[in-house]
Amino acid sequence: EVVGYDIPATEAMDRCNAILERLREGAAVLAADDRALAAFRFANRAMASQRIHSIYALAKRRGDEVTLDALNVRKNRSWRPFQLAFVLLSIPALADPTHRDRTQPLEAFADLLWFPTGGGKTEAYLGVAAFTMGIRRLQGKMGGLDGGRGLAVIMRYTLRLLTLQQFQRATALICAMEVLRRAEPAVWGDAPFTIGLWVGQKVTPNDTEDSHHAISAARDGQRQRSSTPHQLTFCPWCGSEIQETRDIEIRRFNNDVGKTIIYCGDIHHCEFRKAASNGFGLPVVVVDEEIYRRPPSMLIATVDKFAMMAWRGQVRTLFGKANRECPRHGLLWPEADCNTGHPKKGALPAVKVQEITPLRPPDLIIQDEFHLISGPLGTMVGLYETAVDELSTWTVDGKAIRPKIIASTATVRKAEEQV
Repeated sequence: EVVGYDIPATEAMDRCNAILERLREGAAVLAADDRALAAFRFANRAMASQRIHSIYALAKRRGDEVTLDALNVRKNRSWRPFQLAFVLLSIPALADPTHRDRTQPLEAFADLLWFPTGGGKTEAYLGVAAFTMGIRRLQGKMGGLDGGRGLAVIMRYTLRLLTLQQFQRATALICAMEVLRRAEPAVWGDAPFTIGLWVGQKVTPNDTEDSHHAISAARDGQRQRSSTPHQLTFCPWCGSEIQETRDIEIRRFNNDVGKTIIYCGDIHHCEFRKAASNGFGLPVVVVDEEIYRRPPSMLIATVDKFAMMAWRGQVRTLFGKANRECPRHGLLWPEADCNTGHPKKGALPAVKVQEITPLRPPDLIIQDEFHLISGPLGTMVGLYETAVDELSTWTVDGKAIRPKIIASTATVRKAEEQV
């Protein structure tokens, strides 16, 4: 007697069929859309490189004798089926911003990646992130907004501890993408790919002056202040040590470009060492003010940071809401310091503040450790969620475009209610 079991069985099969249709749609988009295919290949090349360099960096930190060539074998740079499937599910909505997943709020899917710890969830959603950042560059101007730069992907966490671990892996991906971009700037644009860390001020500095004071104190041998730009102790690309007093350069706002530059400590080979990077260093931004002035391609944030939106007008630039820019210091907001421009200073040319095309808002929001967004914290995050959704909305052909949302967890019950 099997009566009673056929209803859940049928429902499960229906869900499987719905997913199969979406996977076919993802594959069809790659077959039909040249830009989607180019971005998919870019994401695959970047992720393969991220894998190899992450393994290499870890081995170097442990003091193992390894070479990149020896690690560059298939098992170190392949997808698991669920990871590739997850990337395919996201492709239609990212390749075409007017897709139903981004224009029909009631029909849109928030895709949840539910897989045990250590199974490779991070790599799956980093693959989606790489595709997002790539396709946006290829799409260029859309809906009167500039997709060639600006914040494309927000990754949100609830615990600070997680953030710094994940920061290493995500930074390795951005390094890989930046190496690919430099090889083909005509395709991927002149604006560097960068990653930002936007967490509480007990961890990272609020502005470039704070950053300067933290590093000066460290050089003077004073006890470490709580917030420091020294968030990466090893280069995510090659595993070399990054020393706080040697490898971090602060170019202050008043007499320079207002940037904190973190170099790889390697002196021979790394693309991100001081000698090779022309004042750029690792593609990492860890100071709040610098994040607002030059929004990174990808932002790793803690959910409590979004409460800042009500108090800090500068946060608007993360959603592309800027129409003036200082060529020396970056995007401006109404009460920013650059006025009309700056005179020549040393090697820095005179600059005039310019009108710019507003930037496209984020296309992808990733909520990691999804099960933690529950109870009172969930209520709070839900309030800000509405604001983030609204700020990330833009229009193409009269349609309101919202960001694609994905989440991941190892331990979710009641997944449907939480989504």
